[in-house]
Amino acid sequence: MKTMLMAFMLLFVSAFSVAQQVTGLVTKFSDTFRDWEVYTTDPDIRGELRMRWYMQNDWTVWDMSYGDINATIEQKWEEDPGFWVIRCNGKTVNAKTIWRGDFSRWKLSDGDQQINWRAKYSNQKDEWELDTRDPKFFMFTQWRGDPREWVVVDDLGEDTSDAMKVAMIFLAIHFSTPRI
Repeated sequence: MKTMLMAFMLLFVSAFSVAQQVTGLVTKFSDTFRDWEVYTTDPDIRGELRMRWYMQNDWTVWDMSYGDINATIEQKWEEDPGFWVIRCNGKTVNAKTIWRGDFSRWKLSDGDQQINWRAKYSNQKDEWELDTRDPKFFMFTQWRGDPREWVVVDDLGEDTSDAMKVAMIFLAIHFSTPRI
């Protein structure tokens, strides 16, 4: 009876547990943007976003992980930084610039949903938001003009995949920081 009750309680608690959400990212070192620490809604769960080929200075392949989330982020074509593929826990997102050469506006699609993601101001890349009247997911730098520390506000429902959220986070950080 005790075992059955404990199993039921465990099932009940796990059914109502909230998925981890990213709340912020900070560079691990102040002199490079290749390695990030990821903060979540649970202070005990942290993750990382890091360049896979760090020693080769290859900015085209990245890995992100936090909690149960594991993602790979790859530039689709070597010569085209305007097309990325994000794979996360069985879901794939294609991210393309809306206009060639303009890395401040992106169209993201995971097969179920399409999102337009953009820098709030085209000449300043420290605020990013959904291209909607009521953005429920947005990012901004903790200190204006300092891209080493980001705040993520995620009020999206469960119908938006983790892969889509990883894509938005990555694009904002990647296209707002210098290549050092």
